[in-house]
Amino acid sequence: MKLRVFLTTIISLLLLAAVVAAGLNAIFTINVVNAEFSVASAEGEREAAEIKEKLDRLVGKSTTFLDEEEVSSIIAAYPCMKADRIAKHYPSAIEVSVSERNETFAVLTERGYAVLDEDGTYLYNKDSLINRKGGENVLLTGFSFSLAQGERLEDEKFSTVLSMYGVFLDVLHEARANVISIAYHAGLVSDTFLIQMREGIRIEIVSPSDMAEEKARAALTDETYGYLARSDGERLSGCITVVGAEGKILVDYDVSRN
Repeated sequence: MKLRVFLTTIISLLLLAAVVAAGLNAIFTINVVNAEFSVASAEGEREAAEIKEKLDRLVGKSTTFLDEEEVSSIIAAYPCMKADRIAKHYPSAIEVSVSERNETFAVLTERGYAVLDEDGTYLYNKDSLINRKGGENVLLTGFSFSLAQGERLEDEKFSTVLSMYGVFLDVLHEARANVISIAYHAGLVSDTFLIQMREGIRIEIVSPSDMAEEKARAALTDETYGYLARSDGERLSGCITVVGAEGKILVDYDVSRN
């Protein structure tokens, strides 16, 4: 008799646990995926639609046991898209914010052009400089980079490029419309960055690691010799040179240098 009572009690508890678990599962089940996308290209729109379709397949899964890495992996399959926010909203929803990365730089490799975004994250390889949003990416030459897809490039020279390019963005806004390439040249006395502008004029930054942002701004805004001070005709050729000495920046323009 006691054994029967014990077994009955155990069975009852197991049934109760099953009912509770079923109830909790019904409550903590994903019913909706709220996804927001910020894109700026036709390819970005297409990829956003694909990501949304894959995210919607999460409906029916447990909110509690859903691994956010599962959501991240869906977005990570698209190199030009990044997850800005992934959050569970108990009991039955998740929210995801995704944005399109801004293709900016390109490095020629044996497999084509390795494309980097504005922060230096290596996105993927492509056969041309054409940007997803139109125009061309800025070609980097003379640099030696170790690139790993999906990782941000950590390189002192490239950090200098980013600092200078940030100034170009601030002054010129969409700098890719003006800048074709940035070349690094190692010299016996000092290194230089040679920036090829679309009109034809070049900008030479001597010892770019020293006062990089200040030199970049001077190259563009110097009232006498800077890029913005040049007429349309003068921007077709010549070279603006920027040097720094003892904390002072000197800017010069030589029309004969091509």
